[in-house]
Amino acid sequence: MRYFTENKNDFEGYRKNIETLEVRLNHETYSFMLDNSFHDSLLNKLTVLNHYNNEEPYDSKISPVFVSAQLTYWNDEKYELFWEDVSVHSVDFDITRNKMVETGLILYGHGLDQWSHDELLLIENGDLRHEIFLFSQTTIIIECKKFSIKQID
Repeated sequence: MRYFTENKNDFEGYRKNIETLEVRLNHETYSFMLDNSFHDSLLNKLTVLNHYNNEEPYDSKISPVFVSAQLTYWNDEKYELFWEDVSVHSVDFDITRNKMVETGLILYGHGLDQWSHDELLLIENGDLRHEIFLFSQTTIIIECKKFSIKQID
């Protein structure tokens, strides 16, 4: 993470970073990322799909991997997030890291737990890199060509 670490919370720098992504994101996604955060949202569903097509030529530069997530926002609104043409997907989940500070008790019932913070970055190869940190100490990293957010009913 470039902007948010244990020792740094660079909201102004991150906002400037998001402003550079206006041409890469659709209007709804750009507006949300610029003015909001999924902090305290509950990650309800995380799905990885492999749209492999054996008819596709082997030299294709498009990844058939697609990731989606469904979240319940802090105000109970529902959102779906989409990452398309995914080249990297990593989830580092270990339930034993999700502990109550005071007692050290493992919070099994919280599962992946809530969204703490994230960064959406443009990386050197022109792809987007989304780093997501959950309160369970889980890190999700996704590199893709396209990212979008949609509010759902």
